[in-house]
Amino acid sequence: MTVQIDPPVQETLEWFGEGGPTKEPRAANSFEHMLTHQGMQQQKEMFNFFGPGDMVPVTAFSYSIPDMPRFHFYHYNDQQEVVISMASEGAPLKTGHVHIQDTTHGVTMFLNKPKAPVMQAYQMCIIAIRMRDAAPQNEAKIFRCSECNEVIFRLDVDMHVGPPHPYYQELPNIRLYADAVDAFNETDRICSACGHHNEEFPNYIAGWRRYTQYIELANRARGDIEKAGAEAGFGGEIAR
Repeated sequence: MTVQIDPPVQETLEWFGEGGPTKEPRAANSFEHMLTHQGMQQQKEMFNFFGPGDMVPVTAFSYSIPDMPRFHFYHYNDQQEVVISMASEGAPLKTGHVHIQDTTHGVTMFLNKPKAPVMQAYQMCIIAIRMRDAAPQNEAKIFRCSECNEVIFRLDVDMHVGPPHPYYQELPNIRLYADAVDAFNETDRICSACGHHNEEFPNYIAGWRRYTQYIELANRARGDIEKAGAEAGFGGEIAR
C-alpha cells in the first residue's frame, strides 16, 4: 500500500530532522483523567513528557462547597500558560473558552460562587505550558495580604528539571506549590505594610502534598518489588 503525504505534512516531518519525532504520539481523555486527581486545582499531568522543549498539558478542576476556605495565591511563570476550559458551570471561563495567562497571574477556584451547594458550580480545564530547551525555567508562588495586597511571601524555583525518581517522574511545579504553602503557613503571616494577620492557606483541599507523597511511594514500592524479584532469582524488570 502506498501512502501519499501532502506537502504541508511532509514539511512538518522534515522539521523534526533526520531522526524524526522523539516522542511517540499519545492520547488521553481529559474527563476520565479527573478520576486520578488528589484535590482541587491540583494539576495532573496527562502524559509523562517533561523534558526540554516538551509541551506539557495538565488537567485541573474545582467545584463549589458551602464551607469553601479562602483559596487564593499568585503564580509566576516565565513561560505563559494556555488555559482551555473543557467544561464549566457558574465559572468566568465558559465551556470552550481559551485564555492565555499573564506571566504573573492570580489563582483561585475560578468560580463565581465557590461557596454554593456542593458541585453546583464547577470548572474543568486543561492548562498547557512548553518547557524551555535549556534551564533556567523559573516559577514562583506568591502570597499577598488579603487586606492590602502587599506581597508577604514568595518562593522562586527553577522548574526546568524536577526531582529525580527512578521509575515515575513528577510534574515539577506541584512540589513548589506544596513546599511554598508549608513554608508560608509556618510564618506568622503578618503583613509588614498593614499589620493584618493572614489566614493559613488550605493545603489539604488542593492535594499537592498528597501528589508528591504518592509519587515517592510509587517509586519506593516499584523499587522494593524489583529488589524482591532480584533476590528471588528473577532477572530484569518484573513490575511493568
